[in-house]
Amino acid sequence: MTSTLDFLGGSPVTVVGLLLVVAIVYLSIYPVPIDSHEPPIVRPKVPLVGHILGLFQHSWAYYGLIFEASNREPIVTLPMLRGKVYVAPDPDLASAALRNRALSFDPFLRDLITGIAGAKPATVKVWDDAAFYRAWVKILYDNLSGRPVLALNISAVGNVAENLNSLSVGKVEVGNLYLWNQKMFTLASMNSLYGSENPFRKDTSLVNTYWFAYSPGPFKVSPTTKLTASRTYEDNMHRLVPNILPAVFASRGHRARQLLNKAFTSYFDADGHADPSVPPFTRDRRELTAKFGLPPSEAAAIETIVVHGAISNSYPTYYWMFAHVFSQPDLVARLREETAGALEVTGESIGGKRVVRLHVDRLEERCPLLTSCFREAHRLRAKGALARHVTADTTLSDGGRRTYAVKRGTQVHSPQGVFHVSRELWGPDAEEFVGDRFLELAAAAGNKSAATFSPRGFLGFGGGKHICPGRGFASGEILGSMALLVSGFDVSGPDGGVLEVPGATEVVLTATFGKPRPGSELRGVVSRRAGWEDVHWEVAA
Repeated sequence: MTSTLDFLGGSPVTVVGLLLVVAIVYLSIYPVPIDSHEPPIVRPKVPLVGHILGLFQHSWAYYGLIFEASNREPIVTLPMLRGKVYVAPDPDLASAALRNRALSFDPFLRDLITGIAGAKPATVKVWDDAAFYRAWVKILYDNLSGRPVLALNISAVGNVAENLNSLSVGKVEVGNLYLWNQKMFTLASMNSLYGSENPFRKDTSLVNTYWFAYSPGPFKVSPTTKLTASRTYEDNMHRLVPNILPAVFASRGHRARQLLNKAFTSYFDADGHADPSVPPFTRDRRELTAKFGLPPSEAAAIETIVVHGAISNSYPTYYWMFAHVFSQPDLVARLREETAGALEVTGESIGGKRVVRLHVDRLEERCPLLTSCFREAHRLRAKGALARHVTADTTLSDGGRRTYAVKRGTQVHSPQGVFHVSRELWGPDAEEFVGDRFLELAAAAGNKSAATFSPRGFLGFGGGKHICPGRGFASGEILGSMALLVSGFDVSGPDGGVLEVPGATEVVLTATFGKPRPGSELRGVVSRRAGWEDVHWEVAA
């Protein structure tokens, strides 16, 4: 009897090739169904996979190309294999997607548990337990607002103050300001969340385990300098998320994840979370995972999600704000006048230095320009996509002009890189850093607060029911750290001139911000501000 394999030519490769051709023909004849009320479809140049290839090639910038190619349609449908993704570059539709309760971020978070955290199936089963998940989310919201988040901010900014207090009087030459800030900010965040026994404090090499690191050492001045990149946990995220043989296809990220997991397993094994220096935010989460029977190793796996959420976007925002602010001496002078209102000269002394105390709870009210700079850095540099799963058939409206149907089982992506730098929304200087932009916009709208005013087209922290729960921690830590630096320190380029703002790399699919482009000048000089050389910094409410 002739086998199917013999009939088709005897080669497995031939069989696979023929089946692939049949699949392509079938899907071309019977394409993804589109309802007439759904957004207009943009078909890929390469059937089935064209848009997927476009995303791999251009990352989130691909959505900007689609926006222009579609004659700036406010929302479009992109067919991908047998599914589809709705892309909404229009800020009104993006806001509508974030507010719609049929659209959810929760499925993405579950994917992260298996992908970037590498949790075992038994842990995922616990995560899927409604009682566990509700309690876990409640801990987040209870501890990342009000007095609890103020305590976290005081701790984090206090750690930055300790670092700055250790700087010697005189000029300190820094080989790489990006890495210098990165280590200071990361350790401050981790000390705040995990206390004095936290894994990053015990082993500071974990900073480079988490973050994308360049080697060797500092960048050099020449733009032709070639650098090799060590792909670590954060930079391998897009390889880890699919969770397909990560030890093979994301080997460096997989190894980095193992190192982070091992460090946090040791932390929980030693009851590090029970130390008095650890906030309830962390203690309560470990008590919850223990209550549901998760061992330290699986609690550690979930913890990588928290670490990622705490620093993956907050540090890049801080760094770009730092670079832009210190590249504009006039802006620094204005900020110094403003931050003086949040400082207290105590009259006390420590080690022969006079104590000046920063009150972080005064920053939002008394430092609107500082807040505007923070939001402007986020606007200009956040170029990811706000993604939501559609959990039930629903509609999105752009505010009265048109309503679109979106179908269950699909996704809506809102590209920040389109509306955050739209000239129609922000004016001819949309791609420039204007420190007082949000201050001026708020005043023009009759709003007294640059912190609470939400101009059309700014979606830095998402919105709706899934607005970033950690935004208060991030903003407080960033504003406090910048207030310390602006008030008490000068930052210049390596030759003493004005600091240069480096170019940025492309944003990868699992990130929101780019990094300094290799070859950029990242050297600098940090020195105590004249008249403030003898200050010991403290932080309080």
